[in-house]
Amino acid sequence: MLKTEDRQTAAPVHSSVHHCQVAVLWIDWYAYHLSRFRALCEHPELKGSVAGLEMVGGTGVHTGLKFREEVPASMPVTTVFPEGDWGRISKWKLASAIWNHLNQLNPSTVLVPGYYNLPALAAALWGKVKGRRTVLMTESTEADHLRVRWKELLKQILIRSLFDWAIAGGVAHRRYLERLGFPAERITRFYDIVDNHFFRSRAQADRLRYRAHDFGLPDHFFLFVGRLAEEKNVEGLLTAYLSYRRSGGKKSLVFVGGGPLEARLRQIASESAFSSDIYFEGLKSSKQLSPYYAFADCFVLPSTREPWGLVVNEAMAAGLPVLISKACGCAEDLVIEGENGFLFDPANLQELTDRLHAVESLHSGELRRMGRRSSEIISRYSPEAWADEVARVARA
Repeated sequence: MLKTEDRQTAAPVHSSVHHCQVAVLWIDWYAYHLSRFRALCEHPELKGSVAGLEMVGGTGVHTGLKFREEVPASMPVTTVFPEGDWGRISKWKLASAIWNHLNQLNPSTVLVPGYYNLPALAAALWGKVKGRRTVLMTESTEADHLRVRWKELLKQILIRSLFDWAIAGGVAHRRYLERLGFPAERITRFYDIVDNHFFRSRAQADRLRYRAHDFGLPDHFFLFVGRLAEEKNVEGLLTAYLSYRRSGGKKSLVFVGGGPLEARLRQIASESAFSSDIYFEGLKSSKQLSPYYAFADCFVLPSTREPWGLVVNEAMAAGLPVLISKACGCAEDLVIEGENGFLFDPANLQELTDRLHAVESLHSGELRRMGRRSSEIISRYSPEAWADEVARVARA
């Protein structure tokens, strides 16, 4: 018997685009997808000729967590299965629906989100069959997973056969694509961007109008934003933080997010002598994050596996120094050691503890200087820069 999602009829394609130059696909659209798409729509070379396809409007790739943002009706975006959940819907049916939507849109260039699922592969195959330009959007690095030689060989054949261009996040992603044999001259960057202006302006406004205690926050704290899951190394962060406090550290620690490790983290925190200085704020939308970015002393992302880490973009746009794991895909691009933050080995918790103390030793003027440097660095990673790269590929 077919599931409810499998019985649904795919939504009709958005009718506001008369000539489609670029079609872009993502599974379920978050706030940063909307900012990227908005930049494409506003680009002078692409205006009026961009269409978006959102695969599902229900729960996306994170089972049990819904990060999707409502897509404004004015945007030429079609949600293929508005009530569908990614984990339940038939990928064959979704691939077929996307093929039909692309037939209706008939774009010259198709931007495809990866090569790891059937609907994305169907979109790339449609482009090859129709003789259109296919562009891989990727944030995979060699360190993301344990690589198996025969699988890597198959992947080489797959991406070189299906894609004409690639838009990657940064240095590590480009290096991996080149190792897979993808032509270096056909790899562009700036895939991993957020709406810098939104996070900068909201944080600045909060700093002018409020104080941390207005939001129930401590005066000085380290901030983590993300899923409370194993790959984020949040238990390692908590362990390093408790060691930092036992050796004289004074700052609090704030976790923003939810996930499978939340109960365990709460238990560890409650059993420590510093439980009153460890905050669990739960899952927040992009619009609810600004007070945390506004009043944190430093942002920490300790992941053992992280394709990029868009929360680092957000924190830097808000003007924060950052402590970033070397396993994060953004580390080589966004962190200049000693200028806007520090890097550390996520497997070495003593090193993370030392980095927490290093931030503790900085006075407020130094922290602000590092935060300003973060803002300068991230300004190059903007929605406009991404749109310029897409436009360059589209006219190639």
